[in-house]
Amino acid sequence: MIRPQPFQRRLTVWAVSCLLAAPLLYGVCWLDASLAGDGHLGLGPHPYASADAVRFGLGGLRYLYHGQTLTGPHIGYPLVLALLALNTGLLWLARGWGVRAQWMFRVSLTALLLTLGMGWPTLVFTQHMHNDILATEENVSFSASPVILSTQQYGAEGRGKRHQFPNPTAWGVLGLGLTGAAGLRRGGSPRTRAPQNNWA
Repeated sequence: MIRPQPFQRRLTVWAVSCLLAAPLLYGVCWLDASLAGDGHLGLGPHPYASADAVRFGLGGLRYLYHGQTLTGPHIGYPLVLALLALNTGLLWLARGWGVRAQWMFRVSLTALLLTLGMGWPTLVFTQHMHNDILATEENVSFSASPVILSTQQYGAEGRGKRHQFPNPTAWGVLGLGLTGAAGLRRGGSPRTRAPQNNWA
C-alpha cells in the first residue's frame, strides 16, 4: 500500500494561501497606487499641488514637486517583489516535497525573474516618458493602478492626450496566483508513484 507523502497537505494549504494572497495583495497595491500623483487630499508639504517630476524604480513610485516628494513612495512594486522572492526562496527549500513543490518553485521563480528583469527596465522607461511629457506639455495629471501608470493632459477644451504605460506590479501579483494554481495541479511525485511491473 502506498502512503501519501506527508507534505502534500502542506503544499495544498500553501497553494491555496497563494491564491488567496494574490487578490488581497492586488487590493493593497491598488489602494496605495490610488493616492499617487497629485496632492488632492490637501496633505503633505505642498497641498493641492501637481507633480512636476517622477521617479520610478525598485524603491517604488515617487511623484515630485520642486524636487521634494509630493506623494510616495508607493511601495506596491517592491512589496510584490519582496513577497515573490520570499515565496521563491521557501519553495526552493521545499523542492524535495515532490513534483507539485517543484512546479510551484518554477512558476514562482519565473514570475520573480520576469517581474524584476523586465519590470524594472519598464519602470525606468516609464519614468523617462513621464518626465518627457511633463517637460513638453502643460496641465498634466497622473493616475496609477497596479496595472497601468498613466498621464492625462488637460487643455482649454477639456481632456487632451492620454498616455498609458504598463505597471509590472500586476505581473508579480499574477505570478503569485499562478504559483498557487500550479500547486493545485494534480501529479504524482517520483517518491509516491506505484512501481511498474515489467513483464518479460
